[in-house]
Amino acid sequence: MPLSTQGRAVLDETFTNTALAFNVTPRDPSAGNHYSATPTEAQTIYEKVVEHDDFLGMINVIPVSELKGEKVGMSLNGRAARRTNTDNGNERKPSHLVSLAAKGYELFPTEFDVAIKYAKIDAWSKFKDFLARYMKLVRACIADDMVQIGWTGTHSATQSDIEAYPLLQDMNKGWFQIMREFNSGSQYMIGTEEIPLVLGSASIKNLDVLIHQGIQMLPKHYQKRKDLVALVGADLLSSQEETYFEVNGNTPTEKAVLANRITKAYGNLPTMSPSFFPDGAVFITTLENLSIYFQDTSVRRTQKDKPELNEVQEFNSVNQGYIVEDEELAVLIENITLA
Repeated sequence: MPLSTQGRAVLDETFTNTALAFNVTPRDPSAGNHYSATPTEAQTIYEKVVEHDDFLGMINVIPVSELKGEKVGMSLNGRAARRTNTDNGNERKPSHLVSLAAKGYELFPTEFDVAIKYAKIDAWSKFKDFLARYMKLVRACIADDMVQIGWTGTHSATQSDIEAYPLLQDMNKGWFQIMREFNSGSQYMIGTEEIPLVLGSASIKNLDVLIHQGIQMLPKHYQKRKDLVALVGADLLSSQEETYFEVNGNTPTEKAVLANRITKAYGNLPTMSPSFFPDGAVFITTLENLSIYFQDTSVRRTQKDKPELNEVQEFNSVNQGYIVEDEELAVLIENITLA
């Protein structure tokens, strides 16, 4: 079914406005309009994507110029205070802002391609803010997948397979996978059949105890940082809340509500469960320690009218990667079960 007159009018306006935003003269929509963002335009595009997920707004989403390179984030690696007896010929040795043993970053091509049927365009064409509604859907889809990959991504395949990897495991190496591999898993703990991690057991009575144990896996100079947070699976949080209410009834809780999606404090750390965070997992770090890098010259967009399928197609691509800025400042615990 072809587009209605009103639907065609708003679609043409959408193509024209997109071209103007990229300072390009629009072509025949059936041939496709192709856009390459400048670094400034790429930054603006990502800022708008970040607005669609609270968690993305709390971490770093950083433009970089190269596909591979040294990490951009900086955090003091250990202690800076010391005293040097230069009279004995000893040289003062400054602390590096980034560990010399830290790995660099590598970005991989990522496609965010979506389509919208003519019927939906016709249904929405009566709204004056059609373009805003359409772009909200596109950006929300991109934001959701960016967060999902951060938790579940294990590798970057040449050809992704959504059937085999429905949680986007083959799109990129995410934050969890980075910590599984870091320093032979020295700051990674997983429950196994032989040594299970059971919340509510004698050894892990509650979430406070589990998070405290996780903090002890950090280097001592990081254990008392005021900006540490605990990211926790929704199943674990729900279990602890149910247990607390069973014991305390209507007694005012000591778990202080902090702000927005940061909900309660466990193990003396602000605790939250971000979008798509896996069940049975705890991730202790600082929000500033988690980053997504994108190459600011790689942002591409194509809009195409596809009457053969009664739809409009949107092709978005970028080179992107996930980074734990300082791996020593993070602990991952997963495969936690409930008693």
